[in-house]
This record gives sequence, structure tokens and C-alpha cells, in this order.
Amino acid sequence: MDAEATRLLGMETDRTGAELKRLREARGLSYRDLGALLFCHHTQIAHIESGRRWPKDRAWVEAADIALGAAGTLATAWDADQRQFARRADTLRMLEQAEADSRALLALPDVADLDEIQSGIHRIATGARFEPYDGTLTRASDLRVELMRRIRVGAHSPAELRTLYAALGRVCGVLAYLTLDLGQAETARMHAQAAFKLGDRADHDQLRAWARGTQALAFRFDKAFEQAAWAASDGLRYTNNSTGTSKPRLLCGLAASVANLGDSGRALELLDEAERARERAAVDEFPGLFTFTPAKQIYYRGFSLMWAEDKKTLRKSARASEDAIDAWQVQRSPGDEMLSQIYLATAEARLGDLDGSIAAVTPVLENPISAHFSWVRKRLRQLDGLLGEHFPDSAPASEMRETLGAYILAR
Repeated sequence: MDAEATRLLGMETDRTGAELKRLREARGLSYRDLGALLFCHHTQIAHIESGRRWPKDRAWVEAADIALGAAGTLATAWDADQRQFARRADTLRMLEQAEADSRALLALPDVADLDEIQSGIHRIATGARFEPYDGTLTRASDLRVELMRRIRVGAHSPAELRTLYAALGRVCGVLAYLTLDLGQAETARMHAQAAFKLGDRADHDQLRAWARGTQALAFRFDKAFEQAAWAASDGLRYTNNSTGTSKPRLLCGLAASVANLGDSGRALELLDEAERARERAAVDEFPGLFTFTPAKQIYYRGFSLMWAEDKKTLRKSARASEDAIDAWQVQRSPGDEMLSQIYLATAEARLGDLDGSIAAVTPVLENPISAHFSWVRKRLRQLDGLLGEHFPDSAPASEMRETLGAYILAR
């Protein structure tokens, strides 16, 4: 598991290094001074403090604690890190098992017998992104275990089979969003493909359309915009009067893809078509991750249009992002609100308004690092590049870029 995933899961594992640095500096010791006291090379001390290494031997930590007169605080920090390492290993095993299960679902023959299941999909769909990632992962994995158990039981009515296929597809969908937030786009696409296949077996248009939209999202994460456009276009084949907000979601996803391919005019047409589709959209079967809110639709307008070359369209992007930020005050989604603020900052930078760009992104930087996820860091990196491109000789831009760099590289 990489450092970003560890951070997003709330697993801080560098307490030992931070405490060692605090104690060493408080006693006025250099790396070489402390290394001499502990009979180790001074670079080992530097690597531990920077987080590049972690001392696996508790006896070494106890010796350092005594040498620094720490009264047990260094050993306490080491013990806390050790517990987090164990938790991280358990979470990694769950992620790997979830991936293996989705791969197994893709390999299942279409004639597999399934049983009906009463699921907690509603709860995990609405709770995702409002609770720690490992909590959602645990619930989704527990649900997956029960679903897989019932698959092995088999021999049930066609209606029950369709219900279970759809339920299993929803769980795969939750896992797709979870792994994408952790920056694992390839795994997210695989979970979404499993959701699509299960939607196929259930003959469930809403699930098929939603799964294609999620695949498009994961393709866009890797800047595979042509594949993202294909996934969104294919998903539109399954939209109808029974598919809730799937059509506006897919149209917005397609708009984002073609905008990144350089066709802002077509993107604007698709966004307008999505507005019309919203007026005719029925209620979704499930809330949370499985619905496309009005705030999200406004957010997509700001995101898609910020790549335009003409200032008129860029101003539309800025206005849409401002509207989205206001909308997120009602339809709470802290992560999406941060992204809207970054999109506003991006549009302002491309319009040549450095002060406006800095003002827009500042609220994002006031959030703790632990609140940031893969999309936020990705968009901050893009903004950093834009500030360097558009304001190469500006001291305020350079200062902001330093701040952005600290956030992007923070563990």
C-alpha cells in the first residue's frame, strides 16, 4: 500500500520518526552525536526521522529512549506505529481479497446458481466518503463474503437470481469508488467491469449504465480520455425512463472526456443536453454513490469547461464552480467541494487572474492533509503546473507553488 493510501485510511505510521527528531533537536544533538550514542551510522537517524525507514527492533528504540532521556515517549510512539502497521496490513489484505473476488466474479459462468440476499447496500452507499475508508471497506468485504457464500448455495428462482446479481453488482460499485479514491484506477475499473457484468446477468439497465459511468471516471483518472468517452457512450445505450439519473451522469462524463480531448464546443452541447435529461430523470433506486445530484451536475460543468481556450467559456466554468461550491453547502460532500474550489482556481489561473486563483484554492489548503484524497492531489498538481506556466515571474505564484508542492508531496 502506498503512502497516499495509508494517509487516506487514517493510518499515520511516522510517529517514531517525528518523536525522535523532536527529542534530538530538544537536546541539541546532531545526527552524528546521536549515532555515536546508539552505535549506528548517522544516516540511519536521518532516514528514520524523515520516514524513509522505520526501526523494526524495539530494543533499539528503548536504547534511544534512554539515551535521549525520553521517559518512554519514544517507545510509546513506536508502539503506536506498530499497531498501525498491523492495521495497514489487515486493510491491504482486504483490498487484495476484494480485487480477487471481483476477478472471480468476472470468470463465473453465466449459468451459475445464485440465491437472494438481504444486503446493506443502502447503508454503505450513503455512508461512503463520510466515514473512514477502512470502515466502508470492512462492511463491503463482509457483505461480499455473504454474497459469495450464497453463490455457492445456488438453486433459486430467476427473480431471486436477478436480485442477487444486482446486489452483488452494487457492492462491486462501492469497491470501485473506494479503490479509485485511494488512487488505484486499474483496480477500480476492474470492480466496475464486474458490476457491469452482473448488471448484464440481472438484465438491470440502471446498474449497467452506472457501471459504465464509473469506468469512464476511472479512465479519466489515468487521462485515458478516448476510452472514457467510449465507456460513457456505451453506457448511454442502457439509459431509459427507468434508469434514474444515469443519463445526465453519462452525458456529463462524456462532456468531461471530449473537453479533455480538445472539443469544448461539443462538451458544452453535451452539458446542455444533460440539463434537459435531468428534467426528465426519475428517482434512483439507491442514494449516495448510486445517484447523480444536481450539485454534482453543476460541478461537472465547471470541471469540463475549465479546459476551454476562449475566455467566454472559461468564465462560464468559473461561474459553474462558484455555483457548485454554494450547492455543496446544502448537499454535503466535502471532497467534491474541495475539487470545485480547485476547478475555480484553475479557471481563474487560465483567465490570468492570479489573485482569484489563490483565493479559490486557499480553503482547500486549510483542510488537514488527511482530508485530501487522490483526486484532490491530482488536481492540485495540475494547478501547480498552470501557475508555473501562466505566472513564471510572479513571487506570489512561486510562493503558492511551494505551498501546493508541500501538500502534493505530503505523506
